[in-house]
Amino acid sequence: MALRLAALRRFCSKPMPLGVDKAGASVTASLRNASESIKSFNFSRYFEEKYFWEKANVGPFFLLLLFTPTIYRSLKDAYWTRQLRKMNTEEIISDRYDWLKVSMIQDEVEAELLKQVPSGGIQPLQLGAASPP
Repeated sequence: MALRLAALRRFCSKPMPLGVDKAGASVTASLRNASESIKSFNFSRYFEEKYFWEKANVGPFFLLLLFTPTIYRSLKDAYWTRQLRKMNTEEIISDRYDWLKVSMIQDEVEAELLKQVPSGGIQPLQLGAASPP
């Protein structure tokens, strides 16, 4: 009995989900069918009035038509966000260079002023007598 079951299992195919003949073949076949449908697409035939309203799959066309303003706005926002971020970075770098230039000039001026200080230092200014009378 066990031998019969082993022989029976040997000739049986592997269990597959319903609607799928072979896993690898169905994927390649569906990709081949998709590529053929894309290659055979013809704008003049698709937008011919009778074909367009009776046979064509118009869902993607109307979805594109419906969402074009949203897609346009989002692409525009993404573009300007990127450009402004780039400009902001450039402005920050430019501001840092300006700050560095001003700081260097301040340091040079302070160094020259320190060279002009007398040897005893600057005496404090006193108004009147230093000690009470």
